[in-house]
Amino acid sequence: MAIIYSYPEKLSPAGGDFLVITDSEETDPNKNRTKSLKIDNLVNFAISSKNVITGGGTVNTIAMFTPTGDKIGDSNITQAVGFGGLVTTSVAGDLTSTRLITSDIFCTNIIVSNITATGAGVVTMQGDVVIGNQSTDTLQITSQVSDSTGTGSTAAGEVLVSNASGQLVWDDASGIVSGAVAKLIPYVTTATPGGSETYTALNNIVKIGWSGGNGIYVINLPSATAIPYRNIRFVTNGTYPGGGAHKLRFTPPVGETIDGSAYFEISKAYEGISIWSTGTEWVVIQAKAH
Repeated sequence: MAIIYSYPEKLSPAGGDFLVITDSEETDPNKNRTKSLKIDNLVNFAISSKNVITGGGTVNTIAMFTPTGDKIGDSNITQAVGFGGLVTTSVAGDLTSTRLITSDIFCTNIIVSNITATGAGVVTMQGDVVIGNQSTDTLQITSQVSDSTGTGSTAAGEVLVSNASGQLVWDDASGIVSGAVAKLIPYVTTATPGGSETYTALNNIVKIGWSGGNGIYVINLPSATAIPYRNIRFVTNGTYPGGGAHKLRFTPPVGETIDGSAYFEISKAYEGISIWSTGTEWVVIQAKAH
C-alpha cells in the first residue's frame, strides 16, 4: 500500500472530495477501520458540533451576527476613516439606551429626546437653528446668556436688541426707551352697519374705517384679565360721515366692564380712545373728539 504523502497533492479541494479517516468509534472487531469522508460532511460537522462561526464582512464596517446568530455579516455602522468616529447609514430598532462614545458624529439628521452637555461640555449648533415646532413648546434658559459677541450682560436691566447686522447685542433698556423712535404699527379694519368683530390681534393701535349707511359696528374687546395693564388705542379715519349716526361700540367680555359700563361708543371721523386694563376691567384713560 502506498504511503499517503506519496499521492499527488490537490491544492484546491472540493466539497465532494474524500478524506481517509480511521473510525475509532466502532467497536471490535470493526474498531479503527479505514473509511472515507467527504469534505462537505467534515465542514458541516465542525460548524454544528464545534460552534464554528461562518460569514464575511466589508473593510471598515462594524460586524454583527446575521441573520440567526450563527454567521458574521455587515452592520449599518462603519468607521469614518480619517475622523476617528463612527458613521451609521441607517438604523433599525430602538437606540434609546445605546451610548455611542466617539469624538465626532457626522450625519444628516439627529432625532433625539434630549441632548445634554455634561460638566463643562458645550453644545454648538451651526447654520440655521429652529427651536420648537408648536405654540405649546417652551424655551427655558436657566444659565447666563451671552449676546452674538459672546459677552454677557454687565448690568441689571439690560436687554438684547438687534444691531445693523441683525445680531443680538446687550443694550441699556432705559436708553432704548428714551433714545429710540417708538412706532405703533396699526391693525386696520373697516366697520359696517350691523357688523361686529372680536379683536384678537396683538397690535396696540387700531385704525378703523367706515363703509355703508347708518348703524352700529361692535368691536368685542379682549379680556382685561388676559394681559393685565395692556394699553390699546382705537382711532377712526376720515371715512366717517357727519351726524354721529355711524357708531363704534366697544364691548368687553361678559362679566367685565369698560369705564364701569357694558360698552363705550364713538361716532366721528378722526375720533379715538385709549383704553387700559386694570387686570379685571377696561378703563378709558383718554378720549379724543371733535
